[in-house]
Formats: sequence, structure tokens, C-alpha cells
Amino acid sequence: MPETSADPLPRGAVVGPFSGPRAAWGEHLERAAERYGAAVNWELYDDRGEAETARQIAEAVVAEGRHALVVGHFNSAGAAAALPVYRAAGLPVLLPLATTPGLLADGAGTLLRWCPDDRAQAADLLAAVRDAGHTRVAVTHDGSAYGERLALLVRDAPAAARPAVPSGAVVSDGSGPATGAVPVPAALTGPSPDVPDGPDVLDGPEGRDASALTALVVCGTHVGAARAAREWRAAGFEGAFWFTDDCAVDEFAELLGPVDPAYVARMRGGPEAHVDAAFAAATAALAEDPARTGRTLLAAVRAHADRGFTALGEPEPGSVGWDFVPVPVPAPVPVADGVPARTGGRHGRAYDVIVVGAGVVGSATASALARHGARVALVAPMDGRDEHATAWSGGLVRSFEADPYLRGLALRSHHLAWGPAALAPGPYGFMTTGSLVLCGDADLEQAEKGVAELNGAGVPAELLDPGVLGARFPGLSVDGVTAAVWEPRAGYADPPRTARVYRDRALAHGARLLPARVRELDAPPGADRVRVLLEPGGPVEALAVVLAAGGGTGEIAGHRLSGADAGRTKSIRYGFFHHPATAGLPTVVDMVSGVWGRPQLTGEAAGGYMAGRPVDEWDVPPGGLATLTDEHVAYIRQGAAARWPWLADPATRFLGGRQGVDLYTPHSRPHLGRERPDSRIVLATGWSGAGFKTAPAAAELAAAEALDVLEGP
Repeated sequence: MPETSADPLPRGAVVGPFSGPRAAWGEHLERAAERYGAAVNWELYDDRGEAETARQIAEAVVAEGRHALVVGHFNSAGAAAALPVYRAAGLPVLLPLATTPGLLADGAGTLLRWCPDDRAQAADLLAAVRDAGHTRVAVTHDGSAYGERLALLVRDAPAAARPAVPSGAVVSDGSGPATGAVPVPAALTGPSPDVPDGPDVLDGPEGRDASALTALVVCGTHVGAARAAREWRAAGFEGAFWFTDDCAVDEFAELLGPVDPAYVARMRGGPEAHVDAAFAAATAALAEDPARTGRTLLAAVRAHADRGFTALGEPEPGSVGWDFVPVPVPAPVPVADGVPARTGGRHGRAYDVIVVGAGVVGSATASALARHGARVALVAPMDGRDEHATAWSGGLVRSFEADPYLRGLALRSHHLAWGPAALAPGPYGFMTTGSLVLCGDADLEQAEKGVAELNGAGVPAELLDPGVLGARFPGLSVDGVTAAVWEPRAGYADPPRTARVYRDRALAHGARLLPARVRELDAPPGADRVRVLLEPGGPVEALAVVLAAGGGTGEIAGHRLSGADAGRTKSIRYGFFHHPATAGLPTVVDMVSGVWGRPQLTGEAAGGYMAGRPVDEWDVPPGGLATLTDEHVAYIRQGAAARWPWLADPATRFLGGRQGVDLYTPHSRPHLGRERPDSRIVLATGWSGAGFKTAPAAAELAAAEALDVLEGP
């Protein structure tokens, strides 16, 4: 069934770790976005808990300029990197889980934090340890910058908020039990016979008798903290573990294993309650007035919130706090048919499908997969460079192709998208101009078959002889033309707009955007998932991958088309021209000379006619430009004037032009389907300059292949 246009709901960006080692925290955001999705279109961006990725997402969200506010980031380092970008744009941000102190200091009234911060956590944690009766306490961390920062906060918690710990808390560098332990200043702890008075670093386990401790505070990510705790237990520590709040997720107990006693800091009421409260207030404010933006919107969020905030945007004192609860006993891993179920574990939560490439094919594939309920990530750079061919496509749309296989894709695409869209500009910016495909003697047989197939499928088409053709379209030369396939309802669409519509549909159905470049696909034979190596960032896993990277396909290692096997990239170039003789000319594809063109009905070159001529420039990097040189324009004029004589008229004005790159295959057919029968990699690439019109059907097939991978043998 054809898809309807994108919904008109207000949009909010939700940014968090939906894959990677901290994906368990992103699940809170995912669930809330689903719960509150009826009134706001929450679009999910996966920053994987990485600061650089978070900054890129912030820049992309601001550049798009269509989100009313942002909920996230979970990771405080990511929030610190992204907040200056949002602040400069005046975009409100709600921070339900970011706990670093001081994040709101330069917020300029654009931020609201819903949770307590780590300074309070440090003080409350040490107080809880003391209240539990522990007299020999150490502090360690997992070696991450996050864990070290938390450990230092615990060490330096103010005396007023943290009564003196009898033995003094020490901070370890995370390399092992008590390695690099740094004593708390004596002024805070009082004398202790076993803890050095100065800030000396103990170089190894022999510097600390782990068995003498009664409590160990472990700071860091839930993955790293579990590892550190296991190391301390192995070194002889038999006391109680106290973990900081990143460990308050379900999978932590599984990672930690059977350790008792063990306690974890948790935001009072649980992290899910803070996330839910932020979404509830934001949704209520936007539902009340979807046009609200900036400070006006943030004031409305405050009014609908279940708690008060300071002028800076911090929660009012006493409205939030920390609890300390036992780490639950690990739940048994579900087993089906004797095989343990997959879990996120140390590698983070895997996606069902990762779609590589956010052009029209990739975006439409992600949309189809998300509509079928798959957990999908759409991976593409978000640096504004528009390297995919869709950004530079001329957008020609018709159902006739001389190749029967491509004709089948084009006809299916007509029923999925272009036919319904022709009733109006529609979601894709479709413009009806009529389409001519000019055929030589060698093309006549397929032209006759194609016209019959199109009419049989309900697409009006007829075969015109040169006499009728020349009389009907006087601005067109018919030299060398045997016949022409005429489709009166064909035309062209807006390719970037079309890709954006499909991407929006994917997001509306729960797909995530993951801004990165893919360097390699690691899918050994027999493996149950594909490891996708990203830049920036680390690896992410999926049960299947759809490779829709266009001209960038060969640059990605680890699949059948890596390197030259993908085909060859080639430049595509066209210009817009104005001349009275273009009046009434339809879209034209010339199989005799290779030129193509169409009228431009809207935009900067409105009233002009687009003309393109093949160029013999191969093995060029992906990308495009919105300019042509004088030599480029002269080349188009010279070659295309044989079909459009008015191009040779000096009075013809050049209005502008574009150049892009696509991947061409030796057989001019796309790579569409699994790379091998048993592979988890699905190919959807190599369109040889003609993929836009067939994209809806190609995406349908690619999605079906990926779903087949998920179902397994």
C-alpha cells in the first residue's frame, strides 16, 4: 500500500545511547518516546554515549531547524559537548539523566535538569556507607574519565554533606585493586593507622590489603564497574560493594555475577520516573500549543512539570535525591530450543538491521523495515556534505525502462509512490510533465513490449513515431529516432525531499539515526550478527545490514563489493537553460545519444529546462557540487544541441547547474539482494545513474531480504 504523507505533529529530538555499551540506559528514552508518541513525533538519534557523536547530532538537529526541543543526552560528556550548540540556537533541552555538576552554568535559560547531580550522589553515597556501619572504606573507578571524575567527587565530598569516614576514603586509578590509591586529605577523614596521610600513589595490589577493607565504592560505567568489582573480589576483597548510579540498570546484575553484599545508587523513584516526567511535561506543553518554541516553550514545560526548578533550571532542593538499593540477583538467561537468548551484554544492545546510507534507497528501506517492527538504525554522516547521489539527482520518474528487470522495479515503484503522488505535488514534490523515451532501431522491440506492459498495469503509455513526435514537440529534434515511448502521467520529483520524507517515516516508526561513516563490515561465515565499524565511535552490531551506500560502497571493507568489485563511480552533470523553444517540452531520456532533460517548473531555475550529457569521468570520489564551470556548460550545449537545437542559440541563457556521482555496474543493473545466499549483508547499490525512480520498489525488496535474514533458516 502507498504510504501517506508525513504527519504534522510537532517534532522533538531524543538523543541517547541506543546502541553500544550504555544502550541499557537508552531504553528508558526509547520507552518514553513510544509512550508519548501520540501528540509529538519523537525522533531518536543514537549518540552511543560518545561525546563527538553527540556534538555532530546537535549540529545536525540545529541545522535541520525543525525540532521544538531536545530530550537527552544521557551521557554527561555528550551533553557537555552538545549543549553549547543547542544554546547558540536557542533550542530548549531537557536533561532527564545527565548528572554532571555544573552542566547548566552557561545554559542561558534554555535547559532544565530533571535529576539530582553527582555531587549530591557522592555525599549521599558516603553517608549511606557510614550509616551501614563500615569503618574501612576505599573508592575505586573503572579507568574511564567518567569513573575517575565520580571517584574524585566521592573523595572530595564536602565535610558538611559527608561526615568523616573513620578510615578515610581512597581513590584508585582503576587498574586493579587499590592500584594508585590516593588518600583523602586528613582534614576530611581524621587519622587512620592504615591509610597514608599524603596523596601518594600506591603502585600495585601489594600497596593495599584488600581483605582489610569493609566497603568499596566503585565508580564508572556499569560495564566497567562490573569488571573492576570482579577484579577486586579476585584480589581478596570480601566486604560490601557500593556502586554509583550508572549501574542501576537491569543488565548490571548479569555483568557483575554473584557478588554479595552489593548496593547501587539509584535516582529516587528510579531513572525511568525522571525520564517519564520530562516527556510528560514536554508533550503536554507541545500538545497545548504546537507553535511554541524557545523560552516560551520551556516556560510551558516548567508549568506542566511535576517538580519545581531553580532559575538556572536545576531541580529545586529536596525535590530529587538518591536511594541505595541492593543489586538484584542475576536473572537466568532465557533459553529457547537449548540456545541461550541474545542479550546486550558487554557489547551493548544490537540492532535488528543497520541500513548504511541515507539516500532515497536507504531511507525508504529503513522506513519499510521500521514499519514491520524491526529495530533499525539508519547510519550516515551528518556533516552536511550530502555525498549520496540522491542529493544531486535530477529526479526523473517514469515507468518505462528498456531493461525488463528495471521496468518491473519502475512499475512497482509507480504503484508504491509515483502514481498516487501524481495526483498533486504530494509528499515527494512530484510534477507531471509527461515523459518521452527516445528509441533507436535496437530498442524498438522492448519499447513495444514495454508499452503493452505499462498499459496492462494501468499506466497510460503509447508509442509515437517520429512524425507525430516532431509535430507535437517542435523544440525537439527527432534525427535518428525510430520511435518514442510516451507516458503522459510521468514527470519528476524532488529527490532530497523524497529521501527526507522516507527518513521521517522511518523515524516516526521508531528507527534511530546514527551519524557516522562505516569503515568496515565484519561478518565471518556462520556468525549470528554483523559487526559494523564506525567512524567516529566504536563498533555496533546488527543481525543484518543493508548496504545502500551508493558511490561510497567500494570504500567500505568487509563485503563482496569492497574495492573495485562494486563497479566504478562516475560523474553526472546537468545544467538549466532558458529559451522560448522549451515551452511545452516534456521530460526526455534519449537512448540514441544518451542525453536527458526535463522542464523545471519550480524553484530558482523555474521556467528553464534541464539538459544533461554523459561525461567520461570515472573513479571519482562521492559527492557533488551546485555549480558548473564554463567548460562544463559548453560541453553540455555542444553535445545536447543535436537533440535540442535551441541550446546552440547564443540567446539561450544558462541558469545554473549541478554535478554528482553515482556507482555504475558493468551490466547497468543494481546489486540488489544478499551478497551470498547465507550472508547477513543485503546489497542495494549500484544504480548507474538511474536509481531514483525505482527506489521505492528496490527498498521494498531490500527490506524483505533483511527481514528474511532476521527470520533465520
